[in-house]
Amino acid sequence: MSSLSTELAKRQSVSNTRNELGLCRPITVIFARGTTEPGNVGTLTGPPFFNALDAVLGTQNVGVQGVPYPASIAGYLAGGDAGGSTNLGTLTQQAASQCPNTQIVLSGYSQGAQLVHNGAAQLPAAVASRVAAVVLFGDPFNGRAFPNIEASKVKTFCFSADLICKDTIVVDAYHLAYSVDAIPAAQFVTSKVSL
Repeated sequence: MSSLSTELAKRQSVSNTRNELGLCRPITVIFARGTTEPGNVGTLTGPPFFNALDAVLGTQNVGVQGVPYPASIAGYLAGGDAGGSTNLGTLTQQAASQCPNTQIVLSGYSQGAQLVHNGAAQLPAAVASRVAAVVLFGDPFNGRAFPNIEASKVKTFCFSADLICKDTIVVDAYHLAYSVDAIPAAQFVTSKVSL
């Protein structure tokens, strides 16, 4: 198997951990997983989204960095883990400084979406301006604007019957099904970046 085939096979998996910030690919996705999910990108929404991005933008063009944080229920109830929110902001600033030509995409699922809101609010204006797109899945803060990122750069996927999107604590089957939005989410990102 060639090295490209090996890399593609590895990336088309459902790996729950991704640490590719240092690769400085044309597009860097900073992703925060949902509550109780394993690894640093989870399994329910992150990997299908990354596979869709790889399919439309090319594996060689997309680097994914998961956000390390406990992903506990207590963090969700607090409006998003404070340390994880800071980590997301720090990783975003690192992407901007270490990879000056990368286009940054912020994304999160469930509590991870809370972290995107919180972490993005901590970004200096110069770094926030580097964010090409924000993609949120099952967002408990559904409809809340980002103070430092243009609304046209933000896409939220929330089923109307998903109670988490109504900022409740009830997880239903709808909340666990955002993998179906992987392709539309990747298409949105494609409309906001250039290769």
